[in-house]
Amino acid sequence: MNILNPIPEGPRGTRQESGALQGSGLLQSEEEWKARNDELAGTLNELIRRHLVVSTGKALDVGCMHGELTDRYGEGLDLHWWGIDPDIPESSVTTKGARLSPGYGHELAFRAGSFDCVTFANVYEHVPPNLRSDTIAEIYRVLTPGGILVGQLPNPYFPIESHSRLLFLGVLPRPLQRWYWRLTPTGWDFEKAHFFSVTINDLKRRALASGFEVVTISNFNYSPRAVPKAVRRLAIIHARLGIMPWSWQFVLRKPSH
Repeated sequence: MNILNPIPEGPRGTRQESGALQGSGLLQSEEEWKARNDELAGTLNELIRRHLVVSTGKALDVGCMHGELTDRYGEGLDLHWWGIDPDIPESSVTTKGARLSPGYGHELAFRAGSFDCVTFANVYEHVPPNLRSDTIAEIYRVLTPGGILVGQLPNPYFPIESHSRLLFLGVLPRPLQRWYWRLTPTGWDFEKAHFFSVTINDLKRRALASGFEVVTISNFNYSPRAVPKAVRRLAIIHARLGIMPWSWQFVLRKPSH
């Protein structure tokens, strides 16, 4: 399991500053960050592989950053990928051919029924509350009947909050979070980190209201090799106890009828 998110995601999942990968204290090393990405990409790829029904042969990564993980979500699958993220400056193409463009999840510039799969990994907590329903509805719109939404959402109530590395920050009201943030070892600005305490129940409720069916929602923890060495023993104990997940992974489907 991962006792904390290696890099606090930006407004839509962007990596803010490489300085967080220091490999000391509660900050990941490059090796631990790579382990995290390997496990995230591998588990989402397996979920897609298990539940995908190919119709259009197209997939979309919402909150794609610069496409490092977009290329890996579809490894070994016969899908052509697109990605959108408001924090990338211009359109580009990844080494494996994914077409990336600036854009927001609540106003997707694609026709209805365009994609067999949409990925949404560690992004929902960065969507402002007033845009969550619109974002889920837009993803539903661009999925083909039978298409799937696959993703991950960090647990904000995990003892070490994943973006700040601070104890129990996620349980505090937002004004107090802003004050407490001054103690974060990451060096990031609170407003730039731009995340909200939101759980899988919120995502599930809005997804059902948009018309999605729940295929699977499961607890997910990274392995100890993705956890900073300073807290790795605690991670092993926590994983064995199975008390509280670091995050949830989910697959939602747009009905085919």
